Amino acid sequence: MTRSAFLTLTALLWLLPQLSLAADLPEPIVEVEFEKTQTIPGQFLPLRITILVPTWMPQPAVFPSLDAPNVRVRLPERATSPTSRRIDGEDWSGVSRRYMITPLVPGRFSLPGGTVDITYADPDNTSVPLTTSLDLGAIEIEGIVPEGAEQLTPFIAAKTLTLTQEISGETTDLKPGDSIRRTVTVALTGASPMMLPQLTEVPQIEGFAAYAETPVLEEKDDRGLLSGSRKEVVTLMVQGNGQGDLPALELSWYDITSGTIETASLDAVPVTATGAPAVARESLTRFDARIALAITTGLIALLALAYLCWPHLALMRRERRARYQKSKAFARRRLLAAIARQDYPATVRALKLWAERPPHLRQEDQVRIREALRLLGANRYGARPRKTGQEDWRILADSVRRSVPDDRQDAGKHRLPLLNP
Repeated sequence: MTRSAFLTLTALLWLLPQLSLAADLPEPIVEVEFEKTQTIPGQFLPLRITILVPTWMPQPAVFPSLDAPNVRVRLPERATSPTSRRIDGEDWSGVSRRYMITPLVPGRFSLPGGTVDITYADPDNTSVPLTTSLDLGAIEIEGIVPEGAEQLTPFIAAKTLTLTQEISGETTDLKPGDSIRRTVTVALTGASPMMLPQLTEVPQIEGFAAYAETPVLEEKDDRGLLSGSRKEVVTLMVQGNGQGDLPALELSWYDITSGTIETASLDAVPVTATGAPAVARESLTRFDARIALAITTGLIALLALAYLCWPHLALMRRERRARYQKSKAFARRRLLAAIARQDYPATVRALKLWAERPPHLRQEDQVRIREALRLLGANRYGARPRKTGQEDWRILADSVRRSVPDDRQDAGKHRLPLLNP
């Protein structure tokens, strides 16, 4: 046997056990416990997903949401907990999560199972983390209406259900400005208040204005037993003569304890009010219409006037702006802006323009400004130029701001000379 053949055989004999060990490495386990897949709409089905690994998980497992249309997926209190199991003589660890799956309406539904993403320690080298995704597969559930309850619309199933109302204030012989507040409350146990429909409508009663508030839902979970309430409020404001009824209410539901159809109801509430007669209200309405018409006509007239005058106003504005741009005030503003930027060439140009425009400055102001600009030019372009500082520019700006026009001087006598530092 040659030396190369011997080495090849030795390598193969060493690799075969390693490949066998790699093939025998334990894989993580995912278990889906879903014993019951059918229930009454509004009632929950327990689902448990358990993940086990041969070592441990240094990071939390990432579970899917399982959301689907017309299905409520809820995590109860302490839904996720650690777990362990002995498999083939070895201790495995993991995590378990409990879901509550509720079909909201009758029908068959498929939940997208998705995957659980986990990270666990390598059994051969626990300092090295391994990652994998475990497929859950599809999860099927069905909401079934009990026999005899097919006519319930909407279908509501609960252990108990009560319907109550509270009326605040008097309901008869009311005056304009009075109000009535009707609070209707539906309370139930054994189901979520999310299953309850809207009960009250905004009533149309002559002499009253009605306003509905946003319903308020409250849900409680007592170790898996759901309960809660739905509260609806309607307020009536008296505006004048009128009478009518706050309508009667009725809600049928399925009692999951007795298996029977029950009905909760509230009687109608009569309301009456006295106030301005109908003729007076009609006159008031006509008066309001006349005011609205007058306001609208006035606004249209103002808009038409503004449209006709706009070209003339725009021309006046342009002329005024042109006059301002030719003024000494405009030139002074440009000069101070150039000084603020510390732009020496722009400062010289702006100063020339400002000096040429009347009224001209007093002699002492001209000398002071000329001297300040000369120092700036000497520091910038002189035989020994140096960087001009903030103080040099500040002195020039102060000299310009303190300058005063001298109306006694001849218009062309004491202008600042053209500068060429």
